[in-house]
Amino acid sequence: MKLNKKFYGCYKFVLAVMLLLTLQSNVNSATVTILVSSNQFTPSNVNVNLGDSIKFQWVDGFHTTTCDGIFSGTSLPPGAATWDQTMSSGSPMYIYRVTVPGTYNYVCIPHSPGMAGTIVATGASSIFLSENFDYPAGDSLGAHGWVSFSGGSTNVLSVTAPGLVYAGYPLSNIGNAATVQTTGQDAYKNMTDSATSNSLYVSFMVNVTSAQTASDYFLALLPPTSTTNYTARFYAKDTTGGVRFGISKSTAGAGGIFYSNTYSLATTYLVVIKYDFNTPTPTDAIIKVFIFATGVPPVEPVTATIGPVSGTANDNTLGRVALRQGTAANAPVVRVDGIRAATNWSDISTGIQQNTNSVSNSFSLSQNYPNPFNPSTTINFSIPERGFVNLVIYNSLGQIVESLVNSNLNSGSFNYTFNGSKLNSGVYFYKLTYAGQMGNGFTDTKKFILLK
Repeated sequence: MKLNKKFYGCYKFVLAVMLLLTLQSNVNSATVTILVSSNQFTPSNVNVNLGDSIKFQWVDGFHTTTCDGIFSGTSLPPGAATWDQTMSSGSPMYIYRVTVPGTYNYVCIPHSPGMAGTIVATGASSIFLSENFDYPAGDSLGAHGWVSFSGGSTNVLSVTAPGLVYAGYPLSNIGNAATVQTTGQDAYKNMTDSATSNSLYVSFMVNVTSAQTASDYFLALLPPTSTTNYTARFYAKDTTGGVRFGISKSTAGAGGIFYSNTYSLATTYLVVIKYDFNTPTPTDAIIKVFIFATGVPPVEPVTATIGPVSGTANDNTLGRVALRQGTAANAPVVRVDGIRAATNWSDISTGIQQNTNSVSNSFSLSQNYPNPFNPSTTINFSIPERGFVNLVIYNSLGQIVESLVNSNLNSGSFNYTFNGSKLNSGVYFYKLTYAGQMGNGFTDTKKFILLK
């Protein structure tokens, strides 16, 4: 049965008015709804708090909501997840959780530039940087927010394929990687905020092609206004049949370099550097390094792989992550991927894993195991073709408490290890929403129980 056009137009108007009134009377709402219809977003401009969710709700027509920083008219804060979601009768809802403060300019690709909107997010985030190198292979890092500050045009730091894979790490198998050579250009990327107290965790995947006996550092942290005060310098050193990783607070002369046992070349490892700001003196920051060959512990291990390490150099405010191509006689050749800077271990300890060489012929969302759980459980799902996947946790009131997956994934079967240590005991729901590049979609919801 067809709706009367006049009635349908009135329906859309009333719905839009109700939405606007709701937004004005409930500015602290955890979920803000934006209607997608008649070549416009309603409301087109919203202000949200960090941690809120944006629900794009389709009304009519065929549209997208796109914010990738590449398509004309789109931009987003550094470290924020991009999105590109088809909105149609087959894919009527899309939810985006805001985790990075700043301004998001988004558009509908078929109807841009006229159909556009802005989201302004305020508040403090626990994740200061997420870098997946999800850009075309061959692009310079300078084209994607990195700033060259040394080495000029020699061995320009660029995006290289393929990306690295480490099971269970949330930034695994997304996009490509960056290759750091023995000499050449150095570059940094700014964090969205600076760390000045408590702890900062910097995690990344690394795969060493070759190293040299003298050793050199290829990744380090910098203050937000400096290109020289390197701290938490991370090294690779040749040893017979393998590589040893090292850390120094500053220069070797200001406290020394401390090395791990031997690891294998051409093997992907997960590294987590922890920088602890201590008081009261300005030189007592402590650095620890955790190196994993398999798995990601849901809580921080008691014993570090290297450290605790200190030094005589002054402590630094931390605001940049740097990739460094050192001297030809000392430096290693390494691939780096999935860099994240955050203030909590939990921000790097849970994530999605694609089963190796897996292929799926159908959509599925399995019941988590174990259930009930405390505090961790595994969620399995499958998609038959590449598309945008959103996996969200709701409480019994229908409020979003965590967004687990919000990115494009290739075809396959996936495992997600969810850690509920931040939540109270109770009944929760996890919902999978998929949108394919051809407009096809899939949605399913399961219930699970956290019992502490």
